Order: sequence, then structure tokens, then C-alpha cells
Amino acid sequence: MKARRKSLKAYARNTILRKKIHDIRKKAEKAIAAKQKEAATKLYLELQKVVDKASKTGRYLSRNTAARYKSNLAKKIKAIGK
Repeated sequence: MKARRKSLKAYARNTILRKKIHDIRKKAEKAIAAKQKEAATKLYLELQKVVDKASKTGRYLSRNTAARYKSNLAKKIKAIGK
């Protein structure tokens, strides 16, 4: 019973995190495609905050996955200026 309750809470928490990260990444990709560097940078900062919190315990995201998300987005934003 208690394990089931805990797993349901974790599932809800992870679903919210997954959705939040996915939405931010998609919005950032759209901003990059539209060459909107300022908007993409703001979304990058938002993604950084959410991903760092999610990877803090390592339960939802590993540190390496979090780093990869941030790094890939930063590279794409940097390429806008060129």
C-alpha cells in the first residue's frame, strides 16, 4: 500500500518534470529556428534551472543527461549569432 502511494507520487512528479522539460526544449527549438536569440537565451536559463533541479537527486535525470541537454541547446543558441 505505502509503496504504491509512493510510486504514484513519484510518477506524478516525474510526469510534470518530463512535460516541463519537453515544453521548454520545444519552445527553445522554435525560437532558434526563428533566429530569436534573446528568447532562446531566456528559455535556456529556464531549462537550466529545471534540469538542474531534476538531476539534483539523480532519480529522474542523471547529471550527464542534464549536462547534454544544456550543452546541446547552448551550442545551437551560440550558432544563431554566426
